[in-house]
Amino acid sequence: MPPLLQAQDVSRSFTVKTGMFQPRRTLHAVNSVDLDVERGGVLGIVGESGCGKSTLARVLLGLIPATQGSVTIEGQDIHALTRRELARRVQPVFQDPYSSLNPRRTIASIVSLPLEVQGIANPRQHKAIDMLERVGLPARFADNTPGQLSGGQRQRVAIARALVMNPEIVICDEPTSALDVSVQAQIMNLLMALQKEFNLTYVFISHNLAVVEHIATHVSVMYLGRVVESAPAAELFHQPRHPYTQALLASVLTPEPGLGIPDMGLGLSFPDPINPPSGCPFHPRCKHAMPQCQQQRPVLQVQGRAQVACHLYPSSNIEGTPTP
Repeated sequence: MPPLLQAQDVSRSFTVKTGMFQPRRTLHAVNSVDLDVERGGVLGIVGESGCGKSTLARVLLGLIPATQGSVTIEGQDIHALTRRELARRVQPVFQDPYSSLNPRRTIASIVSLPLEVQGIANPRQHKAIDMLERVGLPARFADNTPGQLSGGQRQRVAIARALVMNPEIVICDEPTSALDVSVQAQIMNLLMALQKEFNLTYVFISHNLAVVEHIATHVSVMYLGRVVESAPAAELFHQPRHPYTQALLASVLTPEPGLGIPDMGLGLSFPDPINPPSGCPFHPRCKHAMPQCQQQRPVLQVQGRAQVACHLYPSSNIEGTPTP
């Protein structure tokens, strides 16, 4: 059986202008990404800002086409589906719960809009109110507008709108990053409860590693548009293999006094995605860089249950320990 959601060799590039008298150049936002998402699983996608996470989310949603490669749902290309068919199976929850909601519409009309677009007959209002209650909002909020709600309440509305069509896949693009920490925990617990109730499959994009560790069953780490490591969540957080993954985990702040800000060893500069380094794109910031890293780009190699793109782990090294 094919995975529920699969991306094969997906790339997405943009042509950008770098100056008034400069020629246009190509920005490879997503570059040869492979993803498998099993039914009922939660794939976490992490990485720095600008690594291509949100662009990948839009490709998976069918909002923008891939420059190359394919995205399939149970083996069927998403572009072979009509917009209505795709919307019935895949729904998004975006980062900003205010800009993703129409400020002029009532909460009930926002949640029932997908039903209206799909031509589903009344009682749409009843279904919208029922879904609002499932996400923890009383029926009295139905006639309010988004401006009358808090950030956490608005995100609950966005979740209700995504689930009112009973989709199979929900793609969450940093759904908690704009919320207070206490509200983040409430939304995370809500998403996990709804996953069990509706048998949902999540693609969860976030830069918050603690959130990803809490919810994900499998994690893919992106750097400059490429997946550099992919592993079961528990294994990745217990035994990170790629130096970039190790640096990400080392960057997590601790509440213990006196430790200060961690030194990840990545330097102060960020690579130019329009002019990426030769060979391994991470080698200018890697403390383990070798001459080979400047010349040859590593490909994902199987390491036990994980995959890692790093010359420290040749294909013959199946135990997952770095080569000296």
